[in-house]
Amino acid sequence: MGRSKRDVLTEVVADYMEHTSLHGYRYLTEPGRHWFERLVWLVVHTLATVGVVIQVQNMYQEYRNQAPITTVQSSHYHVSLVPFPAVAVCDINKMRKSRVQALAARLIRDHGMGGISQEELTGLLRYLGRLYDHRREGEENAIRLQTLFVEYNVTLDYRGTMQSLGTQCDDLLLACKWAGKTRPCLELFNMRKTMEGYCCTFNYVRGSDNFDTRLHANGSIATVKAERPGEHENNGNMEAEQSLAAGPMMGLSVLVNSNLSEYFYPLLPTTGIKLLVFNPHDYPDTASGGLIEKLVMTKQEVFFTLSSVTTKTSDEVLDLPKARRKCLFNNEKILFANFYSYSDCLMECRVQSMQNLCGCLPFFNPVKGNEEDTRVCEIGDLRCLNKHTEMWQTLRPSEELPGLELEMTQSLECSDCFPACGDTVYHVETTSMPLQQVLMDHSNFLKGFKVANHSVFHMFFGQTSQTLMNKSVRMPWHELLSNIGGICGVFVGFSAMSVIEFLYFFTVRVCLGLASVRRLGGGLGGLQGGAALKGGNPPLAGRGAGPLAGADQARYPQEILSAGLLLTPTTAPVDSNYFNWGRYTFQSHGRNRNGSRH
Repeated sequence: MGRSKRDVLTEVVADYMEHTSLHGYRYLTEPGRHWFERLVWLVVHTLATVGVVIQVQNMYQEYRNQAPITTVQSSHYHVSLVPFPAVAVCDINKMRKSRVQALAARLIRDHGMGGISQEELTGLLRYLGRLYDHRREGEENAIRLQTLFVEYNVTLDYRGTMQSLGTQCDDLLLACKWAGKTRPCLELFNMRKTMEGYCCTFNYVRGSDNFDTRLHANGSIATVKAERPGEHENNGNMEAEQSLAAGPMMGLSVLVNSNLSEYFYPLLPTTGIKLLVFNPHDYPDTASGGLIEKLVMTKQEVFFTLSSVTTKTSDEVLDLPKARRKCLFNNEKILFANFYSYSDCLMECRVQSMQNLCGCLPFFNPVKGNEEDTRVCEIGDLRCLNKHTEMWQTLRPSEELPGLELEMTQSLECSDCFPACGDTVYHVETTSMPLQQVLMDHSNFLKGFKVANHSVFHMFFGQTSQTLMNKSVRMPWHELLSNIGGICGVFVGFSAMSVIEFLYFFTVRVCLGLASVRRLGGGLGGLQGGAALKGGNPPLAGRGAGPLAGADQARYPQEILSAGLLLTPTTAPVDSNYFNWGRYTFQSHGRNRNGSRH
């Protein structure tokens, strides 16, 4: 009776169970085992398999739900590897008196505003300063100014006008020193847009003050040329300055002139300057948490000691969903010249809200697209700006928290904004002292200047060693694989070779067995010459004798029947009547020389 495909599969399974490298599986099918032993081993293997499945599932869920962790990689990160922060020097006085008077005279002359005096118009022009803080005090005067503009057909270029009315860098900055060398201030500082209006900025490396939406043919964002000649460009940005060593001599020192006689519209009830300290690639924005604001009063010398924490992120974090890692890489969202930052994203969100609610943007805000296509907020927009200012400065919490119900409804929602995965955060410690003439006279940097409305600040790193943090996943994929392999090895002895072994038995061995069945016509072919098992078993049928009868076939070992072999007299040695096959010994029943059988 021939073998079926089911017989082949059954034989392969039995052979696999006997020879597999998995622990204890041969006891399930080993001949001679009591049924109770097989039952015990079946229960043991079932429990072991269930344990493996549960442990692997829990570990995989932990891997899928893990959040990145931040650890200290080094507390000796050299200061020369850290970008020096950007510094914006902003005059507290936003409108200089002489410049406002000159504007009033020009408006009366050019537009024939003879019905109003220069002094009265100068007083009304003071309310242009409301475009900075959006306050509504004296709203009737602001409305009158807007009425005069309409009556006399006055059209102001608010961006250019407000910049020209403010303090210029050559008036504000008298002497500058960087990295131990005295430099012309205008070589170090540029007039740029900030949240405080137009300020003199140092090391602010972004190539553009606006959101750059121009695209190349390949879809990448067009880069913007560096504004200062000779600067190195980096994806549209300039290279940030770095301090080679710590200490006041290797930092930034600036002598500032706060001309009190020109005070016309101060934003704070004091005199001096406001410093904005921020990342060189970020738009200076308070809501992002990355901006440090410091005041330098007149006749004060202030020392700002810097320290930094730099975070670098491993590539494994990129594979996590954004909602879980809660940070963005540079290539995931482009805002300013091929560089992503949290403050840029918040500013884009705020700009979009301003355009939706008021239909205009304050003159110092970044613009999406071309400035000519964006309407600048005017005096008539102050009421709308004032109404929503508090909302624009408040970010909606990412989850509902007790006591913040008002913030959940009256706040700016920027759910697509996350902190940058790699960033540098600065910390500043302040020490101040009165600015003394005797000390200025003994300083090569300040010698020749007389203390009047002046102030000096020094900004420098306090230590050569800074902190480097590493953001990574607690369990990378290769560690997950290692842990799963360890669990499988402990419970059932499973390894990568077990997979190959399984595939071998149930592909190669099954295919060979099925091929043998087809070749022999579904049955065991006749055995040439005849052979008998040592111990009295009847001989195998000779060649051409046909398949074994059912009664004879059942008396032969299963290994011989499943092998599909033809045993012939040539298998035995020449001078011997016995030969071995596996663990069985066969005796030849061929005829001897005198013609008798044995």
